[in-house]
Amino acid sequence: MITSARTNSALRTPHSAIVCREVRTELELRECYIIRKKVFVKEQKLFSKSDGDRYDAEALHIAAFQGKRIIGTVRIYHQEKDVWFGGRLAVLKGFRGRAGRLLIEKAIEVAKRKKAKRFLAYIQVKNVSFFKRCGWSEAGEAFPYHGVPHQMMEAELKKGSIRLRRTGVKGRRGEAVPRPKIIE
Repeated sequence: MITSARTNSALRTPHSAIVCREVRTELELRECYIIRKKVFVKEQKLFSKSDGDRYDAEALHIAAFQGKRIIGTVRIYHQEKDVWFGGRLAVLKGFRGRAGRLLIEKAIEVAKRKKAKRFLAYIQVKNVSFFKRCGWSEAGEAFPYHGVPHQMMEAELKKGSIRLRRTGVKGRRGEAVPRPKIIE
């Protein structure tokens, strides 16, 4: 049984392993949505009621587990041709940093497995330095999303590497960086 993300009843053992994997059940998916609501609606106030959008239905959802408790989540989805996007990275307070990094690594691994040639994400500007430390590079200009500046970033998907190259406004092969259609 998964300990609800709504309570702090689970014992936090700082040395417990964090394991990331794709969500397998509706219960796990609901727990991921609860964490996203805590982070994006209640904590950051980016959305008034829900951060859900049309990408959720087609996305692959990934969860970070400490024991049986879900402590973080991210989703990835196919955008066009060989382009995949990551998004809605959310980790409970007290688990950020390491769990976030592991979720990012797992998202890249899954994107590679899905034969993505490009893996992009819109990152809140306040988190850009964290993503750079995880090997991501800026791609394009920052823009506001729900009143918060976001930066397009791109992952290098070459075999054996999760390091990225700085790409600027154009993609690493010179093509324009695609923007997902943002639904408010």
